Amino acid sequence: MKPFTLMVPCSTSNLGAGFDALGLALSGPDLIVRATPGGDRLHISGLSGEGADRLPRDATNRVIMAAHHAAVAAGKDPALLAASLEIHSSIPLKRGLGSSAAAAVAGAMLADHLLEGAVGLERIQQVAVELEGHPDNVVPCLRGGAQVSVRDDQGRVWSCEIPIKLALRGAIYMPDQELATTAARSVLPREVSLADAIFNLGRTALFVAALGQGRIDLLGEAMEDRIHQTPRAGLLPWLPELLREARAAGAAGAALSGAGTTVFALCSPESARAVAARMMEVAAARGVAGRCDVVEVAVPGAHVLGTG
Repeated sequence: MKPFTLMVPCSTSNLGAGFDALGLALSGPDLIVRATPGGDRLHISGLSGEGADRLPRDATNRVIMAAHHAAVAAGKDPALLAASLEIHSSIPLKRGLGSSAAAAVAGAMLADHLLEGAVGLERIQQVAVELEGHPDNVVPCLRGGAQVSVRDDQGRVWSCEIPIKLALRGAIYMPDQELATTAARSVLPREVSLADAIFNLGRTALFVAALGQGRIDLLGEAMEDRIHQTPRAGLLPWLPELLREARAAGAAGAALSGAGTTVFALCSPESARAVAARMMEVAAARGVAGRCDVVEVAVPGAHVLGTG
C-alpha cells in the first residue's frame, strides 16, 4: 500500500443552546496524519504542532488508540495495523475546537484505510463517539457541514445534516488559557429548571430553522443559552463581555465554543474580520492573551488527501 495522508478538520459544538447536540466543521486549524504503511506495528515517527511537547508517542496516543479500537470493532486483529505515522496538528488543545475528537476520527479512519475499508463509515463514527463520550464534535468532524447528533439509550448515534441557506463565516478568539472538558463539565448543574430547559430547546430548534431558511436575523437569539455558559463564566470571567462585544461588532450570534476557552461568532462574510478584531481588542483589555482568526464554516469532513 502506498503512503497516504488524512486531513481532519477542527469543529465547534453547542453553538449556544444546542448543548452536546449541535456541531459545525470549521476550516483553519486541522489535524494531518501522514501514514507510510509497513513495519510491524503502528508507530509515531514524527509529532509536531499543538501539544507536540506533551502528547504521548506510544500506543496511548489517541490516534493509535482509536485505530486499535476501530480494528477490533471491525473484527480484525489490531496487530494487522502497521505504519509509520507523521502527525501534525494546528488545533489547540483544551480550547473547545475538537482536538480530541479529531484525533479519534483520524485514528479510526487510519485503521479503515489500512484495512482496505473493513471498518466503514458507521463504525468509524461509533468508535470515535465512544472514545469521546458524546457525538457533537465527532459527527461534523467526520461528515462535515453543520450537524445535529444525539445518542440513544444503547449508545447508537443518530444524526442529521443541517442545510445552510446563507453565506456565513466564523470569527474565533482562541485564548492561550486552556480549560479541560472535565473541569468545564464539573461546574454544570445536575438539574435545570423547566423554564431553562424550554428556553434552550426552543432556541436549538430556532437555530436549525434559521440556518435552513437563511434567516441570519434569528441567529442572535437562537445562540442564547441558559444551561452551560453561565456556570462556565465562573471559570472564564471575561466570557460575557466577549460575547456581548462580538454581537455589538456585527456578529449574528456568538457562543462559547464547546467547553471553551475559544469564543465562536457566526457572522456575515463582510463583518467577520471586524468581529474577530473586536474580540481580540476586548480580550487584550481584560488581560486575556490569545489570537483571533476568521474561518470557513460547514466545511467538508475528514478525508484522504491523496496517496503516493
